[in-house]
Amino acid sequence: MTRAETSENTLRRNSIVARFDAAEDYDAAAHIQRRCATALMDRIQATMTDNAPTSILEFGCGTGFLTAQMADHFPQASLLATDLAPGMLTRARQRLSDEAIRFHVMDAEHPDISGPFDLIASSLCLQWFSNRSDGLRRLCDMLAPQGRLMVTTLLQGSLDEWKQACLAEGAPCGVPDYPSAQTVQTEWPAGGAGTWEVLTLHDPVGSARDFLRGLRQIGASVPRAGSTPASTAALRRAMRHFDRTHSSVTYQIGIGTFVKSGVKTERTEP
Repeated sequence: MTRAETSENTLRRNSIVARFDAAEDYDAAAHIQRRCATALMDRIQATMTDNAPTSILEFGCGTGFLTAQMADHFPQASLLATDLAPGMLTRARQRLSDEAIRFHVMDAEHPDISGPFDLIASSLCLQWFSNRSDGLRRLCDMLAPQGRLMVTTLLQGSLDEWKQACLAEGAPCGVPDYPSAQTVQTEWPAGGAGTWEVLTLHDPVGSARDFLRGLRQIGASVPRAGSTPASTAALRRAMRHFDRTHSSVTYQIGIGTFVKSGVKTERTEP
């Protein structure tokens, strides 16, 4: 990576942190985030209830939607909840009174902790990585043999209604170009096997103004790298087009599961 690319990634990382730290109304607006956390927890329960994890790492925990469900379902597990934004961790601590949950500020793309973990989980964080395959490799390296990484992320087709409105009115659009399911399937690291399931969710919105306000409220208004801000006139045209043609926004959710190779050993008490 060149010095310029490193500097650009640092600036983007700082922008992401600032937006999420400022997202005081996150819980009130994070409808899709709640639904994704529940969908992921359903998959975690289905695959791990008979082989409950004793050590769990969560990255991008936000205010703790998934954290709370994992703590309730696996009360005997050691649970470390991490997020890049200190403000999000503060809100998670305020919501969750479980003393068994530990919190840590961490850039999951470059973890500063070591495993092994039986389960590494995350809901709607992976799309913020600047290099998914490298980040996934580092995270999967921290899995115990037969450990699982289970995540949700946004895939191609997400927010297409807003992208179409911008395109129709010639307005620059900051929505990222999310990857296809086929692309993310190729990004699993060696040393195990991974799969993706695609879940389509629709989020009703009253208007384009409501949709954009909701993105700001959850801190997700950071535009894709290199995008040009739309002029006020172009933005208003796109908003009017959206209001004429749509009353909801589509999210294509990838639910990924990676199982690390190796023989699981039984832990014994010292």
